[in-house]
Amino acid sequence: MADAVDVNTGNRGDSRLGILLVLTAALAWSTMGLFVRMLPDVDIWNVVFWRCIFGGPSIVALAMIERKRWSLDWRRTMVPAGSATTALIATGLFSSIYSMQNTTIANGGVIYSTVPFMAAVLAWLWFRERPCVSTIFCTFVAMAGVVVTVRGTVSAGGGHLKGDLAMVYVAFAIAMMTVIMRRYRDTPMLESAALGNIVAAIFAFFFAAPFSIPIGEMALLGLFGIVTQGVALGVYTMGARRLPAAQATLLSSAEMPMGPLWVWLFFSEMPAMETFAGGSLVLAAILGNIAAELRAGPTVEAA
Repeated sequence: MADAVDVNTGNRGDSRLGILLVLTAALAWSTMGLFVRMLPDVDIWNVVFWRCIFGGPSIVALAMIERKRWSLDWRRTMVPAGSATTALIATGLFSSIYSMQNTTIANGGVIYSTVPFMAAVLAWLWFRERPCVSTIFCTFVAMAGVVVTVRGTVSAGGGHLKGDLAMVYVAFAIAMMTVIMRRYRDTPMLESAALGNIVAAIFAFFFAAPFSIPIGEMALLGLFGIVTQGVALGVYTMGARRLPAAQATLLSSAEMPMGPLWVWLFFSEMPAMETFAGGSLVLAAILGNIAAELRAGPTVEAA
């Protein structure tokens, strides 16, 4: 296994690039519910197959652009950290689609917003990474937003147990993946993300009928894969290793208020008013964390 790197190294410029990358990933991820609602008649196997068929190569292309070379380091990916990331991504792909097909986008976003707490706890238990005070405070503000939103969705009768439980697993998978990426930054995680797509596509193929769906829906699924895998997952993989686990997952929570917004705008799936209020708190927490980062003075990179 590759040696673990010091989680406290890194300079301020690298952290700010990480913030930009994670926020870009959150914006791309927020379109997932919109794509799922645009494909109501496509079953989970076909969705996962085509999403991964397009998503995997787009992550490979992103890795080549980042490394500035045509070859990728597949062998160094086959270590416990890389294999665990591949497994988390592959299983999370199925769980996220199942959840969005079986609960409201608002409910899924609320549950996903618990990721910062999960990541902070996992990082502390594993390698004693302590988030800074501003991140802890902003995480509690974000969780207050989650509580407000939960009250609204419960009172509105939204959500289904199986879909909600599937999103709980997705939240755990993202948190664990982020902690692994942070701990083992020398492991080529973009390759692991691409392999996760390949594994999920192979498994889904045995249950799907991929060529039975119309060309238009196939093209939409391709766009779904590129946006939410190549852009979202790939860019998140690049950004998460530059930030403390709690901060990376907090910033990715920007997806939570945006996801229901797209579905509301395009499909009139009206969230409860509490969802807007809770989403505003989450957004305020994220902006507060970014402001704290920008106010912080430059740090000296460790030797």
